Amino acid sequence: MDFSSLCNVGIRKLMPYRMGKPLEMIKDELGVKNLIRLNAGESPFGVSHKVRSVLQCYEEKIAYYPDGSAYFLKDALRSRYGYAVSNITVGADNGELLSLLTRAFVNPEHNIIIPRISSSTMERTATLTGAEIKIANILDDWTPNFDDVIELIDVRTRMIMLSNPTNPIGAFSVYSDIENFLGAVPEDVIVVIDEELIDYLGAGYRDLYGLIFNHPNLVLLRSFSHAYGLASLRIGYMLSCEEICGIANTLRDPFNVSQLAIDCAIAALSDQAFYQKVVHANDVERNRFKEFCSYYGLPLIDTRTCSVTIDFGELAERYYQAFLQLGVFTRPLGYLGLPTLINISIGHPRHTDFFLTKLEKFILNDFKDVESDNI
Repeated sequence: MDFSSLCNVGIRKLMPYRMGKPLEMIKDELGVKNLIRLNAGESPFGVSHKVRSVLQCYEEKIAYYPDGSAYFLKDALRSRYGYAVSNITVGADNGELLSLLTRAFVNPEHNIIIPRISSSTMERTATLTGAEIKIANILDDWTPNFDDVIELIDVRTRMIMLSNPTNPIGAFSVYSDIENFLGAVPEDVIVVIDEELIDYLGAGYRDLYGLIFNHPNLVLLRSFSHAYGLASLRIGYMLSCEEICGIANTLRDPFNVSQLAIDCAIAALSDQAFYQKVVHANDVERNRFKEFCSYYGLPLIDTRTCSVTIDFGELAERYYQAFLQLGVFTRPLGYLGLPTLINISIGHPRHTDFFLTKLEKFILNDFKDVESDNI
């Protein structure tokens, strides 16, 4: 029996998911003592001491179901940012929240518009719905071309998905551009903006939350996976109008997020000093990459998120493989149709030291080879 023929059409469009090998197995295969993961936007700076305190005393809670409403996390978000509790849905990070939205609103009769190079998670979630996916163009600065998105809207369009900043490139659309864009979108088209990398933008960022009240078709997604260092706990939240929030809460599993994830998110949110320290450390390491690339004439896409993207030209694949053999994971962007670009997550200072030292050796060795060829 070919069970794949029984699957929903959206599932049949996806390639089978291939789980990565355990890290210990990869270390043995490469013959390296340590692996440096610079391919997933993970924070190398650990977690707040307040999160550690939660972990130390969690044993007594393990036997009990979590708070299905995540009330105290919602209240913490209300206290910190002024968000109404009735506008917040807590989920197992943005992947689950996207899934809830598409399950609620999208079917194969619809289409979904996604700007090019926005988020692979969004494209995967959209594909699972069986809906047609329309890919919009981007501008020279890698941000979505909102005029093109508007032109693609038709009577079958049910949802627009975009990341801001984009992931992994990190291109950022400003508040006024998004506000103008929302004014041109029909009210029955839901606009989902994934802001999982927004924490790295710092104080200059203007929160889009207020736009929800004039544009109730706007939905915002946030994550604790990056600057707060809680990636393995899988927790994030959604901001939306009360009606969409209610629909999402009707669909989600009653205990979709563990109590450990909820408590750690509350603790992380309460330690803004640690959060600011992480963002500053990230800025310092990113600037080291900028200075290095400027010195060696390497084109670098300038962003303010937790990674950098370097154009290595025809050497991209060779450099990727060379770093892989050293146990350093980076993210080549060939899967996005950008074969010369490699995205590198910001690591700990010692990771930056190692990476840039090795990269310098690669560059200098190539320069010597070119010189010898010209003699």
